[in-house]
Amino acid sequence: MQSNPSRVSLVLMACSGLKQDVPAPAMDLYRGVMYQTYRANVKPHAQPHVVILSARHGFIDPQGVIAPYDQRMTGTRADEILAQLEAGCVLNATWPAALGSVLLAGGAQYRRVMRAALQWLADHRGIAPTSIAETHGGIGHQRSQLGAFLRGLPA
Repeated sequence: MQSNPSRVSLVLMACSGLKQDVPAPAMDLYRGVMYQTYRANVKPHAQPHVVILSARHGFIDPQGVIAPYDQRMTGTRADEILAQLEAGCVLNATWPAALGSVLLAGGAQYRRVMRAALQWLADHRGIAPTSIAETHGGIGHQRSQLGAFLRGLPA
């Protein structure tokens, strides 16, 4: 999937409505089916870089500790995050210096913000992926797409 080993695969994941009830690293806090799929399919020797798009916090690192919250990614909230892109809110998360294949995993409003963030990174930091795929369809189909992406990553 990646021809250049210096390029890093990236999964941009939407947050999850289902969460633990105590503060935890974001990757552990979110308990929804996409996170279950991630945990079930990621290979220890082929882990992609992950950035999470939180409806509350914007772009965050998976190891960053956050408290549980209840906020949905509405069109209005997506517009608010998009308005903050020029202020550099994308840089709240750690991004690879060189991107290989990228998967945008989330609903339409999340993917809209994720696409804009990737464009911002290309325009302002010169970080452009070699390919971008997006999940689509029902949640079962999206889970299948995420699993296939993860299983297809080279060691």
